[in-house]
Amino acid sequence: MARKNHILADDGEDAVIDKKAKRRLAKSKEQQQRSQSQVESIPQDDTMSKVALFCQEQRWREALLLCLQAVAKAHEEGREEAAVGLTMASQKIECSLRRQMAAAFIVKVQEMLKKEYLLDVC
Repeated sequence: MARKNHILADDGEDAVIDKKAKRRLAKSKEQQQRSQSQVESIPQDDTMSKVALFCQEQRWREALLLCLQAVAKAHEEGREEAAVGLTMASQKIECSLRRQMAAAFIVKVQEMLKKEYLLDVC
């Protein structure tokens, strides 16, 4: 049998985390810090790079909002080709956002049905 080293979680709960989970947590924190620094390092006029970064992080709402703002700005500036490209991108991002919302809804409903089933059994 493998022996696991346990430590207490730093969020104050009584949850116990093994070494592998601790490494994953540290890695995710590092990735979040890196992505925040990447967002700050991107020039202000490079909207598509910001949108792509948000999409990679699965932050669909922010990506869609930024994309729609860029479409409006492109229309104001008379850049119709850019506006059409951004419009097509926003449609795909909106589809991904809807898929994410549907998946979250399904998970919540499944949890609710499990609780309801337990209430019916008792």
